[in-house]
Amino acid sequence: NRRFAPVAVELKQAFEGMGEPLVINYRVNGGFIPKEHWTQNEQIGGGRIIGEICHFIDLMQFFTGALPETVFAQCIGSASNKIKNDDNIAINIRFTDGSIGNIVYVANGDKSLPKERVEIFGGGKVGIIHDFKTGELFSGNKNKVLKLEGKGHKQEVTRFLDAVKQGAAYPISFESIYATTKATFKITDSLYTGLPQTI
Repeated sequence: NRRFAPVAVELKQAFEGMGEPLVINYRVNGGFIPKEHWTQNEQIGGGRIIGEICHFIDLMQFFTGALPETVFAQCIGSASNKIKNDDNIAINIRFTDGSIGNIVYVANGDKSLPKERVEIFGGGKVGIIHDFKTGELFSGNKNKVLKLEGKGHKQEVTRFLDAVKQGAAYPISFESIYATTKATFKITDSLYTGLPQTI
């Protein structure tokens, strides 16, 4: 849904046609969820890598216009039986256009910090998304504030229904959805092996 958020659409337009790769930093303050919660059950909720990090990879694909190519991940190594180590993870993704995405997903922070912050660098510009409530575009030594709120849920549903009614292409290609899903699986493989994984 985040690729349909008004602030994301505005920043996508600002970075289009640059002809160079992007560097994207995506920090997520996910908050603590006990191991017993259904979302943590890999058979039911898929865990947070499969169930939530997919959204952030998809948004990076939207901004780069490219597919994820390789992924490397590391998580904390706590001995506490209350902590799910892979809820606190750093992920590096390389895309087919040469862009690099960094995701830091944490569950060990304070919930008063807003959940999501995205930083996009490229072509002499910087775009920032502040928890999908506001944004900023730094370009030409000027700072433009983007007061565009929402995570794109409504826009995503509208675009999907319009595509079905009109028999048009879906707003997210199958290739992109498949690549996102495979990337999440490769994150878990990277944690298991300690090595970068080809997607």
